[in-house]
Amino acid sequence: MITQSYLQTIRSDLLARVTGGDILLNGSVSVPINAVAISSHPIAGISNAIALQVSAQHVASVPVITNAKLRTSMGAVVAEKTATINMNGAQFVNLTFVVEVRGGV
Repeated sequence: MITQSYLQTIRSDLLARVTGGDILLNGSVSVPINAVAISSHPIAGISNAIALQVSAQHVASVPVITNAKLRTSMGAVVAEKTATINMNGAQFVNLTFVVEVRGGV
C-alpha cells in the first residue's frame, strides 16, 4: 500500500524536476514550460496516480500536435502522450500528464 505521505513526496519531487523543463512536441520542437501544477481531480481507474497539468506558450510552427514529451531541465523524459491535437490558432494549450505511482517489493 502506498501512503499519502509517500505520494506527497513524489508530487513534490515531480514538481521540482519538471519546473524549468520543457515539452518536446512531435519529436522536434522544444517549448519551455510556463506553469506546472498537480491536479486535484481524481483520475478514473487509477488509484495511485499523479496528474501534472502543464502549460506552455503557443508555437505557430506546430499546427497539429501528435506527440508530447514532458522533460526535466536536464532533458530526461518524465511522461509522454500521443494524441492528435489541432491547434487551429489557439494561443495556448494545457496538457495533463498522468504518472502512476507503484510500490516496490
